[in-house]
Amino acid sequence: MKARPRRSIVHVDLAPFFVAVERSLDPALRGKPVVVGAGSGLGRVAAASDEARAAGVVPGMPLSAALQLCPEAVVRPGDLDAYARVSEEVTSLLLGHSRRVERPSADEAYVDLTPEGPNSPNPVPAAESIKDELQRRLGLDASIGVGSSRIAARVASRLARPRGLLVLLPGYEASFLARQPLGQLASLPPSAEATLAAHDIDTIGALLDLGSARLHGLIGPLAQRVLEEASGEAEAPIPVAAPPQAIQEDVQLRVRPTGAEDLERVLDALAARAARRLRPFGLRAATLTVDLRRGAALERRNVTLAVPLGDERSIAEVARQAAASLLEPVAGVRGLGLRLGRLAPATAQASLFPPPTRLAR
Repeated sequence: MKARPRRSIVHVDLAPFFVAVERSLDPALRGKPVVVGAGSGLGRVAAASDEARAAGVVPGMPLSAALQLCPEAVVRPGDLDAYARVSEEVTSLLLGHSRRVERPSADEAYVDLTPEGPNSPNPVPAAESIKDELQRRLGLDASIGVGSSRIAARVASRLARPRGLLVLLPGYEASFLARQPLGQLASLPPSAEATLAAHDIDTIGALLDLGSARLHGLIGPLAQRVLEEASGEAEAPIPVAAPPQAIQEDVQLRVRPTGAEDLERVLDALAARAARRLRPFGLRAATLTVDLRRGAALERRNVTLAVPLGDERSIAEVARQAAASLLEPVAGVRGLGLRLGRLAPATAQASLFPPPTRLAR
């Protein structure tokens, strides 16, 4: 029987997510203490940057107390719509690398990059690509961990903070995890951690050495779940995402375009993002819609494709043709959108650009 490939789980750590989004919207906030929270004296902290945390600011704290601890903090009221939009963009980006993506919270994600065939991407370069795309496309800093289980990948990403990449190699993972403090276990509540600490059990390795029966005697029925997490065994697989019914990519223009070429480059980028989201599911699009916003006005062009498309170059070319009448004049353009619809699997890639006919000799 052929051996299964070693699992390759990537943990993407975006914490604190609200701060990361605020910095992506305003790069001048990088390196400054940032606090996200609504209200004035009665408001509470929803998120705090590492710089603010170093001064003692923690989520849930009254804003008034936070500003006493860190008077130089930049306070942002928070933008739930922006956070939701960016979170969706993060998920879409990750689905461009694997159909197996899990988002336990806005701050983090797990991506299963276990090779499934000879053409599967190498997990480490793929993890590097995820990190690069999050920064380049969304302006988000992330730390990335790669391991054979959720806990291994999560611990690695935390040690890689704030913007690093840590890969746990086979043969070293068990000894690495054994040295980690019990606080790395999400399933272990503080009360149980304190109980174990009272018995000089303060690392994951020491906990695993206890065995099930003794651990149960110390922390009760919780023991089995804690052991499973600590060992990385009996993990539920990361679920396969359902194929999308349609794909929508939008962008709000922060810089005023000076010519139609600027807008065409934006359309090309939207086409690349949309094609990447099709790829994990093997889908092709039979309809394409381009939206252009000038202030509150929306202009739209719909195209029904004779041949369903999935490759970036063809989608970009059709999008440009559909938008040609919209792109002039460029004055007032503030947003572009690209929607792919009537998605269905295809057995072969269709393209507007077949290879050239071989010349006769």
